[in-house]
Amino acid sequence: MPGCLDTTPETLSGIEILAPSEVIEGDMAEIQAHGTKPNGAKYLWDFGDDTGSSGEMVNHIYLEEGEYTITLTVVDGEGKIGNSKTSIKILHRNEQPVASLAATYGGQGQTIKVNSVAFFDGGASSDPDGDVLSFDWDFGDGYYGDVMRPNHEYTSVGNYTVTLTVSDNGNLSSTSETWVLVQIRTYVVEFVKQTIVVPALAGYTAEGASNLQAHNYPYNVTDVNYDFEWTEDEVSDSPDNPIVGTLFPDDFSLSVATNYIFNLTENSTSGNIELNFIVLNSIPSDLILSLGSVAEVNQYLFANGYTSAKGQGQWDAVITCNEASSITDLGLNSFLDTDDGNDWVLFVEYSYYNSIITET
Repeated sequence: MPGCLDTTPETLSGIEILAPSEVIEGDMAEIQAHGTKPNGAKYLWDFGDDTGSSGEMVNHIYLEEGEYTITLTVVDGEGKIGNSKTSIKILHRNEQPVASLAATYGGQGQTIKVNSVAFFDGGASSDPDGDVLSFDWDFGDGYYGDVMRPNHEYTSVGNYTVTLTVSDNGNLSSTSETWVLVQIRTYVVEFVKQTIVVPALAGYTAEGASNLQAHNYPYNVTDVNYDFEWTEDEVSDSPDNPIVGTLFPDDFSLSVATNYIFNLTENSTSGNIELNFIVLNSIPSDLILSLGSVAEVNQYLFANGYTSAKGQGQWDAVITCNEASSITDLGLNSFLDTDDGNDWVLFVEYSYYNSIITET
C-alpha cells in the first residue's frame, strides 16, 4: 500500500550442503555449509530425525537406518535468509554372527576311538541380521571342512581342538571351539580250535589201479586224520565164512602227500588204514592288543606268527589196490582169480584254529 514499507527478508542465494550420501547407523556423519557463507551468518540445521544443531560445520549420529532430509537455514547479519536441502541414506549396521557348537553334543567335547568318525553340527550358529552364513571347520589334525554338518575320521590317537568359524555376507565372523579325544582301541584275541568232518567218500579201485583224492585245508591247520576202510567182498573169502575166513584178503595202500615236506604211506590187508598228521602241535594263547583297527590286529597276527601257512592248501591222497587175492586160485593171481578189486570208504577229519577278535 502507498506509504507502507516492504518488511519481507531478502533471500540469500548459493547456499549448499556438503554431506556424505551414505553413512552406517551409529557412525558419525560430518556435515558442513558450502557455497555462500556471509560474514556473521548463523547456520541452523534440521537433520530430519527430529533433532537439529547450529554451526557452519556439525557432526551428527543417526541411530536408525533410513533416508533422511537435511535442511540448512542461513541468516546473515542483515537478516537475509537462505536455505538448502539434501538427503542422506543411513545404512543398517552389519552385526557380527554368532558361532555355536551347541548342536554338537550340547557343545561338549567328544571321545571316540581311533579310525572312527566324529560328527559335528554348526546349525545352532546364528546371525542377528539374518544373513546366510558360511562355515569353516578346522578339525585340528590338518584337515578342514566347509559344510554346516560335517563328519571327520580321525586316524591318529590324540586330543584335538576343533574350531568352527562362521562368516556373514559382510565378512564379519566369529569362532567357537570344542575338543575330540581320540583313544586307542583295545581288542581281545581268542584262538579257537575248529574240527571239520569231511563227508565220507565211497569208491572202488581195481586190482593194480589207484585213485587220487584231493583235499584243500585252510590256514592254521593243527591236525588231519585219514581213516580208510574196506571189507572183503568175495563171499567165500569174507570174514563171515567160518571155514575159510580171510585167507586171501585184499591188499590196499593209502599214501598222503602233504604240502609241507611230510608224507605218509601205509599198506595193509586188515581192512583199515589210518594216517594221522600233527601239523601244529599247539594253538596260541589268547591276546590283548591295543591297536587302531581289526585290520591292524590281523596284520599284527600275521606278522608275528599267529597265522600259519603250514599245511595250508591241497593235499593228495592216493588209494591203491595192490592185490585182490582170491580163494578160487589160492591167491596165485591166475586166470581162475575172480577178485578184481574192492569197494572202500574214506573218512577225513581235520582241525584248525581261527582268531575271534572282540573290541572291549
